[in-house]
Amino acid sequence: MPRAEEGTEEQVASEGSNDARHLDSQVRQDHEPEAPTPCGEPPHPTLVCVPAGGFVRDGVSVNVSSFWMQRTEVTNAAYNECVARGACAPSFPYRGFRGPEQPAVAMRFDDAEAYCASLDMRLPTEAEWIRAAYGDAYPSLPFEVTNDPCEFAHVRSHRGRGCGSEVSAEVGSYPAGPFGLHDLIGNVDEWTADRFAPCFRGCDRECGEACEGNDPEGPSEGPLRVVRGGSWWWPIDHGAAEFRRGKPPSNRAHHRYGFRCVMRTI
Repeated sequence: MPRAEEGTEEQVASEGSNDARHLDSQVRQDHEPEAPTPCGEPPHPTLVCVPAGGFVRDGVSVNVSSFWMQRTEVTNAAYNECVARGACAPSFPYRGFRGPEQPAVAMRFDDAEAYCASLDMRLPTEAEWIRAAYGDAYPSLPFEVTNDPCEFAHVRSHRGRGCGSEVSAEVGSYPAGPFGLHDLIGNVDEWTADRFAPCFRGCDRECGEACEGNDPEGPSEGPLRVVRGGSWWWPIDHGAAEFRRGKPPSNRAHHRYGFRCVMRTI
């Protein structure tokens, strides 16, 4: 902490007493509690507060209540602990993707749901995922895209897939986005809880009211689930806000799909 400038009205008569005041101020500030988050106290150190907020998509307003989200995608180490507890099914062992701090891949939708449920959490809705990934910058990406997207995300670039590595990166290897969350853009596509509709408004099989208003949860029917964010396999445009995909829950062991969990604040 910098010292107060000399020569101000607060300057005391002697340098010794000035040092004493500075030390007292430092001690008081060091012991001040951190400002509470809009979500309150985190129930676990891996969880990050995503404050309430809203955005407009296809001309319709969406409002999202505050919630907790895991700071990174679920890792192999964490997922394997769930397997050891008997709460999760083993994943397909893709070579090059089994590092303990790499994200768990080849995840089926049911695998992701089971893992989150084992921790009393759940998958994010698509609206929650959007709020977490883009924050108040929606619909823009949460960083300025340069000639080298690998400055910010683990994606396909001129170097090749996975920024030339041809595999996923260890979680948290890139700068955090809004709210301190890592890798929502790139690394692995992430399952959300929502069923997939081709659009929110203005097409056949639109989502309509199920994707609007306060804390929408998406359509009640449909064979596909929404995945978001892009991955090491795809270029940066797969991380754009308008880019959406539906994926069969069975996944068939593709090594590009992972997830993270959320929980509501109390």
